[in-house]
Amino acid sequence: MGDQLRLLREYNGMTISELAEKIDVSNKMISNYENGYNRITIETIVKIYNNEAFGNMELEEIFRILVINIFE
Repeated sequence: MGDQLRLLREYNGMTISELAEKIDVSNKMISNYENGYNRITIETIVKIYNNEAFGNMELEEIFRILVINIFE
């Protein structure tokens, strides 16, 4: 899950700090998600969507990339 978050962030040209500020979490939390120390919550996925952190991606697409792909 963390790898997918990192890929989405980098694909969108964002730093950890930029993403953290956009969704109102700490830089450390983003780093923990990306490194697999913490699991990303549904609430955080919704924050990413609501704040258009990755442009105008649909909520379902963000969820699929960050959550569902890890089970395939």
